[in-house]
Amino acid sequence: MSERKCHVGTSVLISLLTISIISVALITPPVFSQENTIFSVSPGAFTAKDAPPMGTPYIIPQSVVVWNRDNIARIVYVTSEIPENIPENDILLGYEPIPNENWVIALFRKTGSTSENIPENSYAIIDISFNIPRWENLTSQKWEVWIPVERQPVLIDNVPEPVVLRPTVTIKIQTTKELPPLSKGVNLALIAVGIVIAVVVICIGVWIWARRMGRGKPRKGAFSRSQG
Repeated sequence: MSERKCHVGTSVLISLLTISIISVALITPPVFSQENTIFSVSPGAFTAKDAPPMGTPYIIPQSVVVWNRDNIARIVYVTSEIPENIPENDILLGYEPIPNENWVIALFRKTGSTSENIPENSYAIIDISFNIPRWENLTSQKWEVWIPVERQPVLIDNVPEPVVLRPTVTIKIQTTKELPPLSKGVNLALIAVGIVIAVVVICIGVWIWARRMGRGKPRKGAFSRSQG
C-alpha cells in the first residue's frame, strides 16, 4: 500500500513539474537569434518635435547608430521610405505617412553618402536631415517616416546568405505651429539681389536715355554741309 502511495505521489510530482516547465516555456519571451544582435540600429524609434518647414535642409540633433558586431566588415545602405502602414495607436494620435520621403535625408556621417563599409566589431553614425518645404499648410502636421538600414549579404562558400537583415528606424515628426522667421542670411541675400536688380535697371535706363539723346543731336558733318 505504501509503495502504491509512493508511486502515485511520484506521478503527481512529475506531472506538476511538467506543467511548470510548459508554463515557463509559454511565459518566457522569445530570445532573439544571435544574428539580430550582430547587426542592429539604435534607437529603433524616436520623435522629432517642433520640426520647422524651413525650405532648406538642416540636421536634427538625434542621430542613429548602426552596430556591426560581426567578425568581418559589412557594407550597409540607408534610405528613407513612406510607411506602408502605421500602428492604429499612432493613427489615433493623428499621425499619417509623410507626403514625400525626400523630405527626410539619411546619410552616413563618415562618408556623407547612403552607404558605408563598417569594419568588424565597429559602428557607424547616420545623420538625419529634414528638408521640408516652406509652405503654410505644412505647419502643425504629424507624420511618420521609415529609415531602413540594410546589411548587404556576403558569400559563404560561394553561396549568398539566406537572410538580408534590414532593421528599420521609425521617426515621428511634429512640425511647428507657424513658419519660422527668415534667417538673417536669407534677408541679406534678398537685399543683395534687390540692389543688383536696381543697379541693372538704372544702367539700362541710362543707356536707353543716352541713345535717345544721341539720336536727337545733329551730326557735325551734316551741319557743315548745310552751311556750305
